[in-house]
Amino acid sequence: MNPPADAAAVASTARCFCGAVSLRFDAAVKSVINCHCGECRRLSGSAFTTWAAFARDAVGVEGSTALTAFDVTRNVRRYFCSTCGSHAYTSDQRHPGLLGVPAGLIEGGALPRPSAHFFADHRAAWTDIDDALPRFGGESGHQRAGDGAS
Repeated sequence: MNPPADAAAVASTARCFCGAVSLRFDAAVKSVINCHCGECRRLSGSAFTTWAAFARDAVGVEGSTALTAFDVTRNVRRYFCSTCGSHAYTSDQRHPGLLGVPAGLIEGGALPRPSAHFFADHRAAWTDIDDALPRFGGESGHQRAGDGAS
């Protein structure tokens, strides 16, 4: 069953495992996607990461003194709780108006279902993508399936 169209507005907070860092969202989620890139897989320890994107200016961070940052690439910086190690959020210089929040941190309400798979070509060899969501791949991770993505 799909959540109601206004379900995005319900997701208002997120927090790390220990609660030292929390995020407050003053606007609805802009998108929810699954990313299968190697960085997401290694940092999450899972087959992919489900990301919720929010407008940067709509996200309030409490406990920011507990955050530590790691530059994953020249464009991407990830922020972690220095107490429990939870991945709190990510910023990407290519999308300066957005912050990506691991969907598993978001409390209190339903997020919309993911709308697509990105870096599908880079998925873990032991997994399959067996849903009907659009797939994007190639080296950029953003080529539509059939245009070099598999």
